Amino acid sequence: MWRTIDMHNFGDLFDMEFDLEKICRGAVDRSNGHLSSINIEYFGNDEILQYIADRSSHLTNLRLANCYSISDRVLIDSIAKFPLLEEVELSYCSLSKESLEAVGRSCPLPKSLKLNSQGYRYPLIECNDDAIAIAENMHELRHLQLFGNKLTNSGLEAILNGCPHLRSLDLRQCFNINLAGNLKKRCLEKIQDLRCPNDSTSDYEFDATLKDGYGFGLDQDVYPFGMYDIEII
Repeated sequence: MWRTIDMHNFGDLFDMEFDLEKICRGAVDRSNGHLSSINIEYFGNDEILQYIADRSSHLTNLRLANCYSISDRVLIDSIAKFPLLEEVELSYCSLSKESLEAVGRSCPLPKSLKLNSQGYRYPLIECNDDAIAIAENMHELRHLQLFGNKLTNSGLEAILNGCPHLRSLDLRQCFNINLAGNLKKRCLEKIQDLRCPNDSTSDYEFDATLKDGYGFGLDQDVYPFGMYDIEII
């Protein structure tokens, strides 16, 4: 009992009559140190993550989604108390590459990582920090989801080099990636389940609406093409 805690919600916290933090703490207490899997969405913060870390050394699955109040410092301190982690998700959280590096250093067993974020078609901002942190610290990964990430082809190549066991890779809405030539061939040969930047998002659990850098949504009927088909001058 209480080894799995799933606190999925739709983010309407102000309309709730329940104190989710209090409920979560109570569930963690009832697990009596045997918690193996927890999912926290929207209400996660430093205090609740520390509470879990101090009482759940057997955790194998940690999912944090839309938890913008969790800091790098507390995540890094907490992740060190989860040496058995095999599945990690840090989607739509305000965390830096240092947190990813800490996951790799502190947890030698992670087989699955989900690091999802908002996808943008423009402006094109290139950043390979996440990709390098993953490539250098998570060599045992089998499954990787990077929805909406800003990595480039060089970041993707680093992941392919650093994660030799990778079998599943989701690059949807990673519009800095141009899968062509040898890179595309290498991905197709290595990855059994490959999702490309412009693949359908119909089965994606979060809001996949594309936005520009100012927060405006893009109409797919007006912008039907991938960035590879548009020349920006």
